[in-house]
Amino acid sequence: MYTSGDMGKRFSNTDLSRMQDDKALAVAGFGESVAAYRYIVLAEKARDSKLRESFEQMARQERAQRDQLQVLLQRLSPSAGFVLSPEDKLAVSVGPRLVDARDDAMFDEAMKLVIASEKRSASFYLRYAAYAKDAEVKIVFAQLAADGLKQVQRLRMLFQDVGRQISEPCPLSQLRIS
Repeated sequence: MYTSGDMGKRFSNTDLSRMQDDKALAVAGFGESVAAYRYIVLAEKARDSKLRESFEQMARQERAQRDQLQVLLQRLSPSAGFVLSPEDKLAVSVGPRLVDARDDAMFDEAMKLVIASEKRSASFYLRYAAYAKDAEVKIVFAQLAADGLKQVQRLRMLFQDVGRQISEPCPLSQLRIS
């Protein structure tokens, strides 16, 4: 069982200055795909209609971002075919791909993983944008970083609106978007 207490213990040590744009796009696409999948699971398990509708909308947004990244990757590297390592995946995701949200306690844990992954993805996007060689990659990553931080705030507010509180191990204030 993966718990939120494990969240801060495993980070990617990938040197982003050595990563190429096509690999960064593949990593980012993985993160967006995982996020979309998790929001679909959360929508299916949500008892509250507002939560369900919000998660469905978030899944659509994540899929659109993934598709945008795939189009950009296709333009930059039409023959790219990456096999991502566990280390690569850690750059944009926390915990297992499948979240367990079968009851209230598990749902809260799943939310913590989703929020932690949104923060980790935003951090990856922001940090990689500084190394991106392609101007469009730089712009897209900067926008994804900002969108990720907005998503964290949206998730927090959504949860508060339904009377729940999430205590996160990594405060959002540690991430800065210029």
